[in-house]
Amino acid sequence: MNFLQKKVNDHLGPYSPTEQNLEIEQYWEAITSIEMDAALSKLSNKKSAGLDLISGFFLKIFGKTITPYACRLFNLVISCGKIPGLWKIARITPVYKKGDPKLIQNYRPVSNLLTIAKLFELCLINRLSRMDADALHGSFQHGFRKSHSTCTAVGEIISSIVTSRDEKNLVSIYSADLTAAFDLLRKEILVDILKEKLVPKYLIRSIHSYLTGRMGYVQVGNGISCIRDIRAGCIQGSVIGPILFNIYTSRLNEIIFPHRVISYADDSYVIISADTKEALLTEIKTTSKRHIDWLKELGMVCNASKIELLLFGMDEAEVEIDGSLVSSRNVMKVLGLMLDNKFSWEANVKVTLKRCRAQIFALRFIRKSLSIEDTMTVLRAHIIRILTYCSPVWSHAISYSARAKLRSIFYLSIRTVIRDFGFEYNRAQLLAKAKIESLDDIFFLRASMFVFKIVKFLVPTNIAGEILSKTYANARHPSSLTFFDTSKSRVGKKCFTNEIRNYSRQWGIEWLDMSIQAFKQALKQQLNPRIN
Repeated sequence: MNFLQKKVNDHLGPYSPTEQNLEIEQYWEAITSIEMDAALSKLSNKKSAGLDLISGFFLKIFGKTITPYACRLFNLVISCGKIPGLWKIARITPVYKKGDPKLIQNYRPVSNLLTIAKLFELCLINRLSRMDADALHGSFQHGFRKSHSTCTAVGEIISSIVTSRDEKNLVSIYSADLTAAFDLLRKEILVDILKEKLVPKYLIRSIHSYLTGRMGYVQVGNGISCIRDIRAGCIQGSVIGPILFNIYTSRLNEIIFPHRVISYADDSYVIISADTKEALLTEIKTTSKRHIDWLKELGMVCNASKIELLLFGMDEAEVEIDGSLVSSRNVMKVLGLMLDNKFSWEANVKVTLKRCRAQIFALRFIRKSLSIEDTMTVLRAHIIRILTYCSPVWSHAISYSARAKLRSIFYLSIRTVIRDFGFEYNRAQLLAKAKIESLDDIFFLRASMFVFKIVKFLVPTNIAGEILSKTYANARHPSSLTFFDTSKSRVGKKCFTNEIRNYSRQWGIEWLDMSIQAFKQALKQQLNPRIN
């Protein structure tokens, strides 16, 4: 606990939380049993628990019994504007991230809170969700939002870069590395932001009380540290913490304007374009300064030495950012993908193959203890997940040889599962025996479902707007849209929004009025029915 507290305190400096007298709202809508049932349904089934050792699994079992009492308790808490002290005590568990497992700095502190407190958080989130999501979180934010993901974030990044390159502009993208971002949130600043967004007063008061007077202790095995005060932060491990962080940083797009920023939680990527090399480097320097200065105003710490820079349409260069000289790279890691400045995705394929080989090595051991069906479940959960991570935005843009390598590792993993070491089965027979689609079919299904959900729900709004700008209604097929390619150069073909035309031609169905389940089933029926 001493290490974790010192790490945060060093960044907090002399910060001392101040008391705020918030007005109590006299009239507000009480939490109902319907809201409570909805919150219970969203409660995690995991059996991890806080100080009281009561898990979410336990609460869900007795949901109907506790609902009326929980409603009464939560409404009393809101009316008083005071959160019970026990709800603010966190049992902190160090979770390994990467690097040497013997070094304490390679662990992330995750808080286990009282399950009843998490249930209360879900009720608060339900009330916040009634507000405009883009106004609350920022339309650039893709983390911890419904119908948003790392895939939508990467898709918007690629779309922004390709659009600028199609207009003959030079483009750069840099990432900001934040240190202990969730642990440095100041509740006084958050309250002011919530007021600006016209969040109801009773919610502001509840959130403020929830972040005030927090305490925590570290538990590793049977070892327990002493309880310490937590001066700041939005609680890693809580349900509402990520939402509060999104709100806290929701003005970032205003600070970066007129350039683009796309974020996933505390990972932000700023895209800047200009006509000339000199203008671009100047914009990077001035924009990054505004960015970092604004983060300092929020109390955040940006590690300038870890900022990564990628340039498109020009040679490598160096830029001074916050006193550190940052050199551009040819490849940059963006939300788990390796993005290169030619959109070849070769580096990403190479990393994917390496990770899959390690998983196949592990399969050779576990297949001895599991049935083929169970081992296929493991393969889907791990190897298929690695092969198809964010595939809608890159699978169409890779070279033939790269696709062939991915296919080879895919079929090798299936042979490992069904123990076909003598290569007795051809690829079609392998798929039939494993009851799985081909890798190309999986890519096609993932991309089709990705596009369908965006067009169906018009979320994320930025991507939905761009896709719809490339469509027109077809008089012969009123229940479908016709997509067209707007790329003006070879790099334009790399954007997934220009590939949708090819996907929709393969759908061959009246899809616009279909449900998600019906659309997916219709696509599967068009593919080789080997999985049935």
